[in-house]
Amino acid sequence: MPLPLLRDEPWYARTFDRAWLRLYAHRNDAEARDDAPAVVRHLGVHPGQRVLDVACGAGRYARALSSLGLRVTGVDLSADLLTEARERSPLLPGAPQYVRGDARHLPFSGQFQGAISMFTSFGYFAAREDDVAIFRGVRRALVPGGRFLVDFLHAPHVRSTLEPTSSTRQGTLRIDVEREIDEDAPEGPVVRKHVVARDAGSGQLVAEFDERVRLYLPAEVDALLVEADLELVGDRMGHVDGRPLTDDAPRYVRIARRPR
Repeated sequence: MPLPLLRDEPWYARTFDRAWLRLYAHRNDAEARDDAPAVVRHLGVHPGQRVLDVACGAGRYARALSSLGLRVTGVDLSADLLTEARERSPLLPGAPQYVRGDARHLPFSGQFQGAISMFTSFGYFAAREDDVAIFRGVRRALVPGGRFLVDFLHAPHVRSTLEPTSSTRQGTLRIDVEREIDEDAPEGPVVRKHVVARDAGSGQLVAEFDERVRLYLPAEVDALLVEADLELVGDRMGHVDGRPLTDDAPRYVRIARRPR
């Protein structure tokens, strides 16, 4: 039976707030700083050049790349996460710029030497064409030859490790999660999560939200990029550090570029 949706509005328009950020605190600045040198290497960018962070969230990768001398613009739909990003960024030299907007309608043209999409930041929409629209917008935003790094879930790993339910403690919170793969979703399977966080002592509800992400195979991600007129570069990877893609790799990382 499909997991319930909390309201009729799209889940991505209501889920990404400060409570969500608290539950994903393990996705922190230290992880982004560790990844940043490899991201720079894959993009082939240099200090002073411009990088677009698509669905930047609270800006952890934008900050990490800015600290390496890049001029970063982050785009996200969530006002709460962008407020958090600005609060965390004010003292950085060359602080990132943040723009609120829908990733399907990026307002840039030929301005960036590189672009990133980190931590499964697409695949949220009802139609595959919406994901192609994101990639087309990235292509427009890049200069000819500019590179795009995509970091997405790895579908075989998700299928082999998915736990239908879990209950964990994170600080003072008890987090209960239900998960399922909806094989009958239009245009291909999706992973659904229903998350409830309560105060472990009082039982008071702290947050409740849904997530829904399309379960693209690596070949399908590649096809989206090609459809958006981006050229695939190099081999498929299982992490931003460049390790090969294997069945047990939790991530799928791909580099593409705007044709020269």
